[in-house]
Amino acid sequence: MSSKNKALLYGGATIFGGFSLLLFTKITKDILFNGLSLCGSTNMELVFGSLLMFTAAVTAGFITSIIVVRKTYLPHILLSLGVLVKMSFIASCSFLTGSFLFEIGVDSSLILGLWLGHFSALKFPLAPVS
Repeated sequence: MSSKNKALLYGGATIFGGFSLLLFTKITKDILFNGLSLCGSTNMELVFGSLLMFTAAVTAGFITSIIVVRKTYLPHILLSLGVLVKMSFIASCSFLTGSFLFEIGVDSSLILGLWLGHFSALKFPLAPVS
């Protein structure tokens, strides 16, 4: 595979993984739980919402790994950096939906979920092999 095709594949996988992560977390946070936040949600909503957001990150990481045919870590590194940038942007602004530690925990679980999705795709027996 030429370097141009590799770059296109990795870029497309990163964009698709980022959009799927955004879509799944948006569905979880805003549609299923009507604005999941530390102050405005019950304990059960926080538990289930956080679990569903972690599951969304695992799914996005898995999809991204399947797209790049388990070859590289690059899309997951870029997605993790995107979550870190979002975390630092939220830290510098004052529009937090909950406490700062809650937001750090949610974003950390997103990063952990992305990598767990990647490593689960490595063990998935039906995934294409390069």
